[in-house]
Amino acid sequence: MNKRYPHITTPLRVSGNLMKNRIILAPSTIHSANDGTLYPLEDSIAFFEQRAATGAAMVYAAGVKYCDVKDDGEHSNWDTRVHNHKHKLAHLAERIHLHGARAGMEIIGFLPGIYTCSDGNCIMGSPPIGREAPKEVLAQTKNDIADCCAALAECGFDGVLFHFGHSVPLAQFLSPLTNHRTDEYGGSTENRCRYICEILDAVRAKCGRKLQIEVRMSGSEYEPGGIDLEEGMRIGELLQDKIDILQVSAGMVSARWMTWTHPCGHLPPHPNLWLAEAFKKSGRFHVPITAVSGFGTLQEAEEAVAEGKCDFVAIARAFIADPDMMRKSLTGHEDDVVPCVKCMRCHDTAVYGHQFGCTVNPKVGLEAVIHKVEKPADRVKKVAVIGGGPAGMKAALTAAERGHEVTLFEKENHLGGALSFSDYVSFKYPLRAYKDYLAHQVTKSKIRVRLGVEATPEMIDGQFDAVIIAVGAEPLILPLPGMEHGVVATSVYGREETLGKSVVIIGGGQVGCETALHLIEKGIKVSIVEMQSKLAPDASPTCRTEMMVLLGDEAEKGMFTELTNARCKSVEPGKVTYTDAEGNEKAVTGDTVILASGMRAKSALADSFMTIDVPESVEVGDCVRARTAEQATREGWYAAVNL
Repeated sequence: MNKRYPHITTPLRVSGNLMKNRIILAPSTIHSANDGTLYPLEDSIAFFEQRAATGAAMVYAAGVKYCDVKDDGEHSNWDTRVHNHKHKLAHLAERIHLHGARAGMEIIGFLPGIYTCSDGNCIMGSPPIGREAPKEVLAQTKNDIADCCAALAECGFDGVLFHFGHSVPLAQFLSPLTNHRTDEYGGSTENRCRYICEILDAVRAKCGRKLQIEVRMSGSEYEPGGIDLEEGMRIGELLQDKIDILQVSAGMVSARWMTWTHPCGHLPPHPNLWLAEAFKKSGRFHVPITAVSGFGTLQEAEEAVAEGKCDFVAIARAFIADPDMMRKSLTGHEDDVVPCVKCMRCHDTAVYGHQFGCTVNPKVGLEAVIHKVEKPADRVKKVAVIGGGPAGMKAALTAAERGHEVTLFEKENHLGGALSFSDYVSFKYPLRAYKDYLAHQVTKSKIRVRLGVEATPEMIDGQFDAVIIAVGAEPLILPLPGMEHGVVATSVYGREETLGKSVVIIGGGQVGCETALHLIEKGIKVSIVEMQSKLAPDASPTCRTEMMVLLGDEAEKGMFTELTNARCKSVEPGKVTYTDAEGNEKAVTGDTVILASGMRAKSALADSFMTIDVPESVEVGDCVRARTAEQATREGWYAAVNL
């Protein structure tokens, strides 16, 4: 037990198995580390091994297949049926055991092909294409799941996490919203739980107590007609005698409720904890309860267990942001923990992209090769870093950690760069925490910081061994009549009271949409004029879906107007003229016109530092091309590890 965090570091025996603490590493399915092979590759193994090195009691990997699921070209479908495919699965389990953690595997509740619980259901967010699975398919799937679990036990895994939540196909049996069957598997709560109970019984019959069984379910789906808290507890009661741990999640795979399943900045910290607490404090459960709700710090987990709201806390994203979160916290270095910004880039780059990544941790996705570059400097160099935004701060910190003598120049009287707007936006509290973390780390380091100093090439010329240029970007002003009557989006934060009661935003990218949400929160009506056919095409898929739901809600309240396929022609004070998709000229009015048509790299300024007498020079972040904080952080780190 650790005296700083006594509750989460107290071991607990579950069905005879010792869990060394109360932290569970929730599964992360890193699809982009899979190339279609039917076994985990070194990229995946190294990632999950690092999860085990965090100090957590149980680490869940993902994802095996037990049936011929519809191949979406994204999900890892490791095969447990072929003898030599099991070798790498066994190696994965052993690499987790190497660090003293129990090895678990997530079993996502799919059915073969496009079968679902009932006709017309969705498959993990697909269109409503599902066909009701006949009983012979259910019988075969049940046996396949049991065989899969037996194979995992053979490979050395200690437990399985059945994903029976979020309206995945098997979870649909539990919900009155998605279960429309008229046989013994539909109707009453008992009938809707029948098939899940049969699966759990089959696994126990096949594996005995070799595997610890945890079930994830939605304590509430939040959707009217679906599982609510009371129905969730009735379901949990029917399952608990067949499992070892019950994980209480929330929401379902839909545009509206996925943000509750994966809480982001628009929601307060751990917004679903109340469900686990209700289960735990009901007195109706004799199995341990796991809470999963976007926990960001070890202190949040400690409070949840200490207050009797849950027995275990499942965490995924915070340990991706900083795998050392637990060690740092237990030794009193909480201020050194890199905060997760809840941007869902880890999810979206894994599912929709091709290179797994994290906004705040540039090492993510590189675990298998990181040892080749992460080392002290061979020779101490004098390094100048121009710019105190995320790219510059990350570069300066990394260079200093490697032993270089670093001077950081920032023309403003504060650090933060493009992230400084987060000080004014309520739903950017996670990003603000990251900005403040970087600034704090710079301040407490040996880096020489020169605030309020606009560096020039002449100041750097011949004085340093290397220069890292991170001078950022500036607002892009469209060459249209009257643009001088507008104000750029980056200038409105902190002076919202000067904008009036309504605004028109030119530009509906992520910046424009987030500015709209911020101003609406301040009581200002917003219209967005966007030339493309949809808003926020530059945002990652999960973030965009969330913004569209929120803006849709505001539109229904009369606070937001979306004008897409609208090409801006001119600006007058309080008025924007545009042509619509049919070529008709129209106008929209507001007290203030805000320009959010993008950012432009300060290429000329950056290039001016490239021709001076400095042996090494590199440009990073927005001055290369205006992009995201993730790319800025990664490029800053890349530059510094290569000095």
